[in-house]
Amino acid sequence: MLLRMPLKQRIDIRHFLKQLQKVRFWHSKSTNVTQMDLPDKSEGDRKIYRALSLANGTRAMLISDPGMGESNTSSHTSVAKSASSKSGTSDSSLEHYQGKLAACAVLMSVGSFYEPPQYQGLAHFLEHMIFMGSEKYPIENAFDSFVTKSGGFSNAHTENEDTCFYFEVEEQHLDKTLDMFMHLMKEPLMSIDAMARERSALQSEFEQTHMIDEVRRDQILASMATDGYPHATFSWGNLKSLQENVDDDDLHKTLHAFRRNHYGANRMTVCLQAQLSLDELEELLVRHCSTMPKSEQSPLDVSRFNYREAFREQFFRELLLVQPVEDVCKVEISWVLPAMRQFYRCKPDAFLSQLLGYEGVGSLCSYLRRRLWCMSVIAGVGGSSFETNSIYSLFTMSIYLTDEGFEHLDEVMAATFAWIRMLNECNTLHSTYKEMQQIAATNFRFQIELPSMDNVQSIVEALRFLPPKDVLTGTQLYFEYDDAAMSMLKQHLNEFRFNIMISSHIPYEHLLYDQVEPWFGTHYTTINMPAKWQAMWSKPEPHPELKMPEQNQFITTDFTVHWIEAGKPHVPRRPKALIKNDLCELWFRPDDTFLLPDGFVNLYFITPIMRRSPHDYMSAVLYTYLVEFSIAEQLYPALVAGLTYGLDTADKGLVLRVSGYNQKLPLLLEIVMNVMQSVTIDPAQVVSFKELKKRQIFNALITGRSLNLDLRLTVLEHMRFTLLQKYHALETITVDDIQNFKDNFYKKMYVQGLIQGNFTEQQARDIMQKVHSTYQSEKVDNLVDQHNRLVQLPLGEHFLRVKTLNEDDPNTIVSNYYQIGPCTLKMECLMDLVDLVVEEPFFNQLRTKEQLGYSLGVYQRIGYGILAYILNINTQENKHTAEHVEARLEAFRSRMPELVAQLTDQEFDEVRETLINGKKLADYSLDDEVMRNWSEIVSMDYFFNRTDMQIQTLNSLTKDDVVTFLLDYDKFHLRKLSVQVIGASTVTRHSTTQSISDAVAARQSSVSGLGRRSGSLAMMLDEVQRNISEEQLLFEQIGDRIRLEFIGVSNDPSHITDIAAFKKDLLVYPFITSNPKLDKS
Repeated sequence: MLLRMPLKQRIDIRHFLKQLQKVRFWHSKSTNVTQMDLPDKSEGDRKIYRALSLANGTRAMLISDPGMGESNTSSHTSVAKSASSKSGTSDSSLEHYQGKLAACAVLMSVGSFYEPPQYQGLAHFLEHMIFMGSEKYPIENAFDSFVTKSGGFSNAHTENEDTCFYFEVEEQHLDKTLDMFMHLMKEPLMSIDAMARERSALQSEFEQTHMIDEVRRDQILASMATDGYPHATFSWGNLKSLQENVDDDDLHKTLHAFRRNHYGANRMTVCLQAQLSLDELEELLVRHCSTMPKSEQSPLDVSRFNYREAFREQFFRELLLVQPVEDVCKVEISWVLPAMRQFYRCKPDAFLSQLLGYEGVGSLCSYLRRRLWCMSVIAGVGGSSFETNSIYSLFTMSIYLTDEGFEHLDEVMAATFAWIRMLNECNTLHSTYKEMQQIAATNFRFQIELPSMDNVQSIVEALRFLPPKDVLTGTQLYFEYDDAAMSMLKQHLNEFRFNIMISSHIPYEHLLYDQVEPWFGTHYTTINMPAKWQAMWSKPEPHPELKMPEQNQFITTDFTVHWIEAGKPHVPRRPKALIKNDLCELWFRPDDTFLLPDGFVNLYFITPIMRRSPHDYMSAVLYTYLVEFSIAEQLYPALVAGLTYGLDTADKGLVLRVSGYNQKLPLLLEIVMNVMQSVTIDPAQVVSFKELKKRQIFNALITGRSLNLDLRLTVLEHMRFTLLQKYHALETITVDDIQNFKDNFYKKMYVQGLIQGNFTEQQARDIMQKVHSTYQSEKVDNLVDQHNRLVQLPLGEHFLRVKTLNEDDPNTIVSNYYQIGPCTLKMECLMDLVDLVVEEPFFNQLRTKEQLGYSLGVYQRIGYGILAYILNINTQENKHTAEHVEARLEAFRSRMPELVAQLTDQEFDEVRETLINGKKLADYSLDDEVMRNWSEIVSMDYFFNRTDMQIQTLNSLTKDDVVTFLLDYDKFHLRKLSVQVIGASTVTRHSTTQSISDAVAARQSSVSGLGRRSGSLAMMLDEVQRNISEEQLLFEQIGDRIRLEFIGVSNDPSHITDIAAFKKDLLVYPFITSNPKLDKS
């Protein structure tokens, strides 16, 4: 003891001196920090906030996130405490992980409005170039590489007035990441060599957006901007704007000058979130941000711009007729308003957009849908910076028409004008406003937590324009009804001073699209605004069917949290099986973590009819569409009130989901099931949905990615209906077929159910009893026969090559599938480690160095208990042949054992620790937990503690285990299937941009500026609209004679030219579970 005490004292003294240094540093800086008002927050928000500004002008919001443990009582607002931290609330066999990634967002108040006209897209280009190394960290990819190795992610985006950067990393790496990031801001290298390379990346990003109609629409409107106004620019940038007739030396100098002029502390807003204390976060902020210099120029003075003069008179006088990319008929009416951010307390635009876009009984949307003229109506100020900025806001009403609706366009316009006039003249808006105010207040009070990076991005953008006190509430709440603000908006909407744009694949009045927008190549034309529409507007005809929304019966009034009311009993982390018999299984878990009045009810109606034939399967698909269409009007108020529902087809049956505030979920579920029983199979609707579904499948067939996946699964799955089978089955389906499915699917049925959230056990039992009383089913014979299984591929390599159906599409999709075999926990963890080690080298080698394609991936797959890993790439056949790309994929795969072996023991340990930390991240919402449990139930693995067991297994794995696993597979067990959808080597269609398949993929990952409500019908209609004009032409040419052309030598056993013949004698794996307990039994 005597020998140890002095050592302990020395350690304490050194620690004390280190802390003293920090305190001295802190004291020297603290005088440069000014506290700002704390933000108002919801009662369930456990996070603690601090708003402040630094002496150099930087404004910041710091967020200390204590997670699900006891809330910090020093917060200015009392919050409900989570009892999950109390003793006895955790299940010893299932850990409750509370780890979260730290996140940071930095917003610079500069965007496309500031760029010189000779270098359009310069602000976006600068956003890319910032990441290309700094003086302190000169390696170009150093920041991205460090973030990836730290278990994180980074990204950025450029708007018209702002550029936002954001990243998330494990908290232990936050200090280093901030240092690297802020040096990119202060002293980026932006070499001329990097500039030349990064322009190609900018071009690639432009090509991904090139076929999105919303982007093309904005550019046409930008061309109508008044001279001298900053929105008259091409903000994306591409090789045309930044390379053609551009001197690189001048561009390089301009790029650096642009950064110095506009990137600075006085124009910088920061949001930092971690589980650290506020003092620790403030120390990080001061240390890394206080030395940021100020910009050399001040922000743009927008006071000199008048919103009423933002667009030329042509914008209001002429009707714009646009040829869209999508196979869609759409009418858009756009009013130019003052910048609406200033009215955030009343939100008159959001309020009236809810009414104009209402889809319930008595609405314009209902009126048009009943006539099969319209699919959806959306209204409001869009979220893009072109649609809302500090100069003006565009308030747009969009009506998505059917072809028949387009034929009755005058009647549609008459009803629309009558609807607008009725709402403008309504004298009961106060009561409707109060209802929306109540819904918004409830949503804010019980808001679902966002992931860290999404949260900091949202807050930093709000802090840019809102007072710190309103940063959290300002975008969410209706604070007060403001007569002056409401009157101002109604006055604007009452004027015949708006733009009308019609986007249609059917030309309006057979007019030619004789003008071309130069940046995106959009074809359009203009004519004078029709006089008949002006007359309709001046004297709208009455439409008795149109009426204001009635009181919403789905608004929640009971917010009791049942777990708290029950005395906070111990709740196991895994769901409990309440019922398990020949007819159903019901799993239940009350929420003891998030403590919100939310619930989820998931039901899987497993019926043998779905497996009988493609004809029966597609009858089920059309049945779900008809139910959704029939129910949409009645249940739209439920969506407004914060509930969601969905009825979808799955391999073995129908999946019915309802979720949201739990009080009204039983009512919502009952209504859906009643309509499922009572829906009338309308012949006209059947014809429409058959045609629309047929086009949707056709689009999948001519899209290389979806066709590649379908071919791979057709080879692998024992029971599968192919896209072609489903396509042809639609031809013969009748009203009687759908009626037959409706009347018989439940006769023999097995129901899997998961009820989770703010329910009692008895409520869960009552819901399942309601299902049984509604559908009095008999048991399914041999339920196990409904489970799909995979075939075992032969040893060696096999190739399936098919020509693309679109002769003008150069895109080639190569997907190499390596089947390992029945999955064990150890094998799954070994592949997790492989994925993490090889992902960055894979992208670096094949995308960056060899430039084989922009879209590629490496990942593992577990299908019906069988483990595999996949290497895939999307290339262009006119640049790289499928044969060459496949060879390069295989060459990389052969290096995978070496990539693992060359890691030092310390590097391997760090990889493993990063993987484990990723698995220990907490769920952000109840939805995360429900989806994980639901996946275990529908797969019938019931491996609810999978993550815990993975972590235990990973801790025991070594580098040698991984290397041995890879070498052993390569030497003794290689079972490879290479599926290749081969694009056209020569393209007759003139295109300098992306292909059709890329356009479809881009739209699938994009979000309209106005956004869509999360109702199932809206999602279904989105799917239906994913047809584009060239696809429509192709559909008309080959739609009834589709035939896949296989490429290969028929007598070569490694070439698959007949899938059925290849599979005929292959072993079919038995039904396999990866749950060790079930496997042993």
